[in-house]
Amino acid sequence: MRIAMIAHTNAPWTEPYARFLASDGHELKLISFHPDRLPGVDCEFVGHDPFRSHRDKYLFITRVPRVRRILQEFSPDVVLACYIISNGLTAALAWDGPLVVSARGAGVLRQTRSGEPGPPTALRARLLRYICRRATRVHAVSEEIVDRLAAIGVPREMMDCFPLGIDLNRFPLTASVPRGDPLHIICTRRHEAVYQNHVIVDALARLGEAGRVFRCTFVGGGSLLEQCREQIRQSGLDDCVRCVGPISHERIPAWLATAHVYVSASVSDGTSSSLLEALAGGLFPVVSRIRANHNWIREGETGLFFEAGRADQLAAALARVLDHPEARARAAPANRRLVVDRGDRRVCNMKLMHVLEEAIDAFRPLPRIHPIQLASITGAAVAATAATLPKGRMS
Repeated sequence: MRIAMIAHTNAPWTEPYARFLASDGHELKLISFHPDRLPGVDCEFVGHDPFRSHRDKYLFITRVPRVRRILQEFSPDVVLACYIISNGLTAALAWDGPLVVSARGAGVLRQTRSGEPGPPTALRARLLRYICRRATRVHAVSEEIVDRLAAIGVPREMMDCFPLGIDLNRFPLTASVPRGDPLHIICTRRHEAVYQNHVIVDALARLGEAGRVFRCTFVGGGSLLEQCREQIRQSGLDDCVRCVGPISHERIPAWLATAHVYVSASVSDGTSSSLLEALAGGLFPVVSRIRANHNWIREGETGLFFEAGRADQLAAALARVLDHPEARARAAPANRRLVVDRGDRRVCNMKLMHVLEEAIDAFRPLPRIHPIQLASITGAAVAATAATLPKGRMS
């Protein structure tokens, strides 16, 4: 097949998808608003350098003519647009052929500045419905996303649900490897509001005040990294908690192999690859009780939940893990099997290929967009973009 993919080259899912599609013998063209290049992949850069994700959203509309020309010249059999509300909008406006849009995380699960989730605004819901109507198939990475799209009128029968998955060869089961004492807790979520890493630090401070012995490592960057480091200092946890900052994904398996417990305080999520990586390695998960996590953990058997935002509950759950090391050992093989069955990237990639083939087979030409309708949709998108920008900026 000739496949065009519209996705940010710096997004964690773009390279795995691109490598798979290219290695499977298909001709691939990757169109990106982000300037990073993927060696060996035919990339077309259509954005700004540097690309400022929160300020340059208007490019998803203004670059439509350029993207349309690229697609006309490449003449793909199908277009895959990853991240529905941005690249999906560009694809819906620029392409009239078979289209698969991929919905993940904040593209559908609206997150406020505090990190708390909420339903999409009326404007965003309108855009999502429009994009999904223009698509042939919709891929969602979690059931929560399927439910949210269905709630705004997207037919369930046009949606396929499966995660990105992980490379199991890179994340072997290491639960039996001696990791020493004290208990090592790890968090590999970015320091952003939605992940609520400050709740984890608060819980760790409570453990420390109770005389518990542990160590914890935060792995990852983000806009709130220094704020987290300051909270650690103020909580007197410098001797047992550290933030190593951003590292390459290639180094994540080695860090996970040193830990016993994985923790995440996210208030909203798709299917978290960070969680799947930890489960594959045999770590014991202690995570927030949100819909995205429920399909991967059996409470009290393979992991523990706490209510999102409740540092006291997280501290209690971690204390329980400290007191019952045998529970961690029992859970490790079960967690690995779950990821093998449902989170193997090779299997998920084949599901994606099936969706692309199905989109080609099921495609029926869409009606041309009347200029007045296009102006209405574009106006809504511009308004939605303007709402995310600093006051007074739209250029």
